Amino acid sequence: MSRSTRRPLFVSLALAAALALTGCGSSQSSSPEAAGEQDAQGSTDQGGSEGAGTTAEADGQVPSVQAADPQLPVTFTGDGGAEIEVTSLDRVLVLDDATMEIMQALGHGDLIGIAPETSLIEDVAAQAEERITTAGRGSLTVEGVVALEPTLVIGTSMRRHADVIAGVQAAGIPATLIDSSQEAPDKIRKTAELLGVPESGEELAAQVQEQFDQADAALEGVEERPRVMILSSSGAGDSGNTTAAGEETPAHQIIVNAGGLNTGAESGLDRYQAITAEGLVAAAPEVIVVAASEIDDLGGEEGIWNQVDGLSGTPAAAAQTLVVMDDMQLKGGAVSAGLGILSLQAQLHSDA
Repeated sequence: MSRSTRRPLFVSLALAAALALTGCGSSQSSSPEAAGEQDAQGSTDQGGSEGAGTTAEADGQVPSVQAADPQLPVTFTGDGGAEIEVTSLDRVLVLDDATMEIMQALGHGDLIGIAPETSLIEDVAAQAEERITTAGRGSLTVEGVVALEPTLVIGTSMRRHADVIAGVQAAGIPATLIDSSQEAPDKIRKTAELLGVPESGEELAAQVQEQFDQADAALEGVEERPRVMILSSSGAGDSGNTTAAGEETPAHQIIVNAGGLNTGAESGLDRYQAITAEGLVAAAPEVIVVAASEIDDLGGEEGIWNQVDGLSGTPAAAAQTLVVMDDMQLKGGAVSAGLGILSLQAQLHSDA
């Protein structure tokens, strides 16, 4: 998608969301709280070439595998460095959507005993016996987690979850971290190992990796990287500020693997950080990407260009270049990540 051939467009990946979530047995909530951590159909002709989304349609299902019996006990070293022994999966507390999506794709969504109160994959979270508030300052405490009597706690944020996980470990409950910033196949393998189904994890990770590889192969010989910015209404928690995705986010990996340049990372943003009007203009994004659950908060498909300060002064606004993606494909960084890469790539490089 070059500057000389780009035409104004609005691309909606709603069909991608529907097909992907069918493959995972899940549905999307509109909660911006959950989205903060959290087959493509093209509606445009770019450079005279139709068929945006064709690549994604070829692999239009979220990968999954048949459930295998967990082999316990498991000795596991998490990304926080602590070694734990898992002896029971009777009441697993999961702190994020990505882990729940992986567990569902492994055939073990039924092991989720305690889940976040709000989720972007509500059908999966609804399997839990109990729902708790996990987002928001002070909502998650060591004492509160211990009182729930989980047999295993799985966290993914090396910042927000680290202290709680360490405290729960000190209380004698198996708890671990699987860093959300690593690529999806690695997270899948580690989660499966933790649950005692490593072979299933290898199989599932291979399916997702195949989608990554498909996207990589399509970029052979492609030199131009469209300037992309992912805007969020909730990426900085309860701040209320519009934020942009920087490095160490699943969204960054989606952009890079799809063949784009993340202007948020280029601007030096760390994870999701507030973006000023001046920062937006200076970043000069050519494509704006927003999660489906957050587009209304940012002004809607038509209003976003004027509601977000500074956005009207960008090349993306001049061309009205907006991509709305399924939340899990864009921000989950788990089983849907490969499909998200293919979906976004079909819009950034329609002739690849």
